This record gives sequence, C-alpha cells and structure tokens, in this order.
Amino acid sequence: MLLKRTSRYFSSTAASATSINNTHINALIPPLAAIASSVDTVDYTAAETVTDSQQHQQQLPLNNWTIAIKANIATTTPGSLTSCASNVLNRYKSPYQATVVTLLEKTGGATISPWKANCDEFGMGSYNLHSPAHGPVLNPVDLERVAGGSSGGSAAAVKAGLVRAALGTDTGGSIRIPASYCGIVGFKPSYGRVSRFGVVSYASSLDTVGFLGQTVDDVEKMYHVLNVRDVERDPTSLPFVEYERNMIERRRQGKEAEEGSRTKSDLRGVVVGVPSHIPGLLGSDALERYSFTLDLLEGKGCEIVQVDLPFHEYALGAYYSIACAEASSNLARYDGLRYGSTGSEGGDDQHGGLEAARALFGETVKQRIMLGAFVLGSRSYDAYFTQAQKIRRLIQQSYNNVFKEPHPISPTTSTTGKCDFILTPATTTSAPKKSDVESGSTVDECMDDVMTVPVSLAGLPALVVPVGGFPDRHPLAMQLIGQFGCDQELFEIGRHFESKN
Repeated sequence: MLLKRTSRYFSSTAASATSINNTHINALIPPLAAIASSVDTVDYTAAETVTDSQQHQQQLPLNNWTIAIKANIATTTPGSLTSCASNVLNRYKSPYQATVVTLLEKTGGATISPWKANCDEFGMGSYNLHSPAHGPVLNPVDLERVAGGSSGGSAAAVKAGLVRAALGTDTGGSIRIPASYCGIVGFKPSYGRVSRFGVVSYASSLDTVGFLGQTVDDVEKMYHVLNVRDVERDPTSLPFVEYERNMIERRRQGKEAEEGSRTKSDLRGVVVGVPSHIPGLLGSDALERYSFTLDLLEGKGCEIVQVDLPFHEYALGAYYSIACAEASSNLARYDGLRYGSTGSEGGDDQHGGLEAARALFGETVKQRIMLGAFVLGSRSYDAYFTQAQKIRRLIQQSYNNVFKEPHPISPTTSTTGKCDFILTPATTTSAPKKSDVESGSTVDECMDDVMTVPVSLAGLPALVVPVGGFPDRHPLAMQLIGQFGCDQELFEIGRHFESKN
C-alpha cells in the first residue's frame, strides 16, 4: 500500500443526533411569525397522506421529502427569508425563486421548508461561526464542536433528522467540509452543471450549488432532478448531456468485455489516484482512515496508483485572491439603495447611507471585501489577481494530466493520464471544538480548506462520503474527485465505501 497504517490517537464517544432539535444546534432559521409550524415539533421526514388527486405527485422522485434551502438561495416559500445570515439582508424576502428550488418542487415533488438553513455570512467561512444575524451552528454529533461551513446549517439539519436533505453552496469546500464534520454525504457538482440563478453571489466563478443527504442514493436522486441546463437564466450553465453521451459510448466501446465481467460488488478496472503530497498534510487519525478506505477499494478490485499534482501548494493563496476579489465586486451592490438595510443610522447624504449599510457586515465579510479591493487595485492586480489566475489554470492542467478522461472544454495534450478518480480526505481532521476555533486565528480557519480548494479552482465534481469502521471517533469523510463532467460515475464508486459506515 502507498500509505502505512498508524495507531489511533483519538477516541471519543460521539453524541447521538436522534435527540437533537433545532434549539440545540441552530441549524435552521425561523420564518416570519406568520408561519405557525415549528421545526422543533414537526417531523419533516414523515410521509404525508396522498389523496387520489395527488397520484402524479406520488410518482415524482422526491415526493414526501422536505428539503432545507441554504439562506443564500432565493425562495418564495411564504414566510421564508433570503438573509444570507447577514444583518444587511436580515428581513429580505426575495421576489423570485432560484431555479434549483423550482425544480425541486415541480420536477422532484419535494416540499421546501420555510425554515432556511443557517450559514456563514454570504457563504464566507469554514466553521459556520460567522453568522451575525442568526448565530453559530453547532454539530449534532457533539454540541461542543463546529458543524463546518459555510453550509453548516444544511449539514447539521440533515444529520439531526430535521429534514430529509438540504441544498447548500460550495465555493471552496462549503458543502464538503460540513458534510465531513457532521458525518453525512455531500456532493459538489462540476461547475456549470447546476443552475446558479437565484443564488446570492460570493465568488461567481467558484460558487456551485450542491446537495447534502444521509445516503449516496438520496444525493444522487437530487442530482438527477437538478441536472438541467438553465440556458435562459444562467449564462454559466453548460450543455453536459451530449458530452456524457459521447463519453459513455467511448467507454462502452473500449471496455465492453471488461465491464461485462464486473459485478456490482467489485470495481475491477477502476484506477484510483492518491496524490503524493496528501499524506504529509494529515495527522495519524486522518491518515489511518485514508489508508482504511484505500484498502477497502483495493479489496474490491480497484488499482491504487500514486499521482503527482504540482502547484497545489499555491492553491490556498490563489483561491483567496480570486474569491475575495470577486466578493469585493459582488458585494458592492449592498449600499442601502439597491440592496441592503441601513439600520437606523443612515445619514441624509449619499455617503451616510452607504457607511451605515457597510457597518452591518460581519468582521469576516469586511476582511474579505478589503482584501479583494486590495487585490483588484491598480498596483497589485498583476502581482496578485493575474498570478492567482495563472495558478488556477496550472492546477486545472495538473488534474487533466492525471485523469484518463480528457477535459471536455480544455482537453490536455498529455498522454500520461493514469487514473479514473482521485481520493483524498475531505478534511485533515475531524470537527474541532468551538472553543479551540474561537481561540485560533483567521489563518488557521483558512488552512482547513487545503483539501477542497484545489477541486473548486479546477471546477471538478467531488463526492464526500463518511468513513465507516471507526464508531468510537468523530466523523471524517473521504473526498472522491472526478474529471470535469464525470459527476454520475462518482455515485457508483461512493456507494462501495458507504456500505461500511
């Protein structure tokens, strides 16, 4: 094996999530007072009685599901707010609905909860402690630990059983990190796969709508409902259907005999890559679970190979330069005139209202706006933003060089591709304690994105599945990464190590 098993250093009995309600974890944001239902008393996962007039509804794939929507995704459900967990938008009711929400309702038959999922303000954070309007989200597995961010409310609500599934957004790991910390399944599709219309922008070239559920099957069902090109309302929505059809045909022609002999219980012929730099970033607990999962896949017939992904050491710097620059531009609209409250301190002149609106931003958002403004400045644009974009392209190229399948938009000329998927831990550790995070630094929080950020920069799909076999430890998940556009194939592989949970 490429990794050597290590002894356990962490042992703790995780708290049961079955007795947890929203009062304990603050995962869901209450709707306006006009909505009488309470998430603490209503069982959103219970099936509803279907009348004769609802026969069509009964046949829809998400019928009887109640789904929570992250607070930065627009909904028109009566009483629900699209606050982005910010005091700037703390009473904002969207006049229109996001495409993904409409699809869940009409195509999937799901019920949209009026209780929006709490998150880090405007999606900025890795722990879901930066929610000025609603407060931090706690982990249902252990209330002393963070749920992860920025989609922590979505993950915690699913883990606690408050909803069947949830929508989140992933910019640099905002679905994958909380999924790992809470011990559930999370999926970030390829960039452009799912419509972003109705999603409040943080970093437009990185923001991706994704899904959180208890099982790979649940997440896959949501994927099939939302895998629709939104050509009229989202210019970044891409036509993946034809590409997938051609890819499947190529593989059928090239591997017909091999796949015909494979059963559902084995993965013969599948090659999984292990990045050479990953083990050095992990502690003994994460390394042991990583090795355990690789052993499991190898036992099912996978070939495990080492791959080199150069330039990944620059990923965090490139990501924060790009994301903060785009955030600085996107959040300029919250000036108290076009969008955003000015509270009670707005002045009569044009600058007074702007200053009052900007004062309502939380500290993390202010820091990223300031960093973004600096990166976009005339004296630093070439030194930071341009260089970050070059690093981004090199990281994308490094993935193209190791995947067998060519990138459908920017194919590489390399002939050295040797793996179908890449496997890494989703996080370097299990969920840290809230008290430890609060005593740490901003840099420490940013470093927790090291496993997820490179995937986001390349726009690749990634499925996060918790590792089984360690019942006395807090959750930690593996991240299965595919080539751009190869979303569907991740579910088949993910189910193989999900069965051990």
